Amino acid sequence: MQADAPLRISSEVDEEDVALVQPGQKVLIRADAFPGQIFNGRVLSITPKGDPIARSYRVRVGLDGTTPLLVGMTAETNIITRETKNALLVPAGALSSGKVWRVSDGRLQQQDVTIGAKGTDQIEITRGLSDSDEIVLAPDTTLKAGAAVRTRLKSAQ
Repeated sequence: MQADAPLRISSEVDEEDVALVQPGQKVLIRADAFPGQIFNGRVLSITPKGDPIARSYRVRVGLDGTTPLLVGMTAETNIITRETKNALLVPAGALSSGKVWRVSDGRLQQQDVTIGAKGTDQIEITRGLSDSDEIVLAPDTTLKAGAAVRTRLKSAQ
């Protein structure tokens, strides 16, 4: 007699982030064995006791039955804690100390912004910019407020 238990992933979540994790949340999964593919899962449970040395908690992620992942494979898990439709994202390099350089009427001005979700390449802006604003993508320390500039548009990727 053979009993096939549903496939699941054990993932470690830092104690500073574990409060954002709840059973039922969507999880995106990538594995080196399947480059370019993303699999879906859901948070099944969170261990009630964390690891005091690693300062992390174990989260169990359930997978659907159609996944090609096999027992013993390593995978990267990304737990979706919040989704925002049409979020305004800017390159991470455009931001410095909570400000961006915005171009207004051909002149530079620093603009305070409120930051939302942060990724390695992009940062969500929740307040302070609109999608029609032009910003400096890779500012340097020589920029001065009020300086005249010409803009070149770079398409969104």
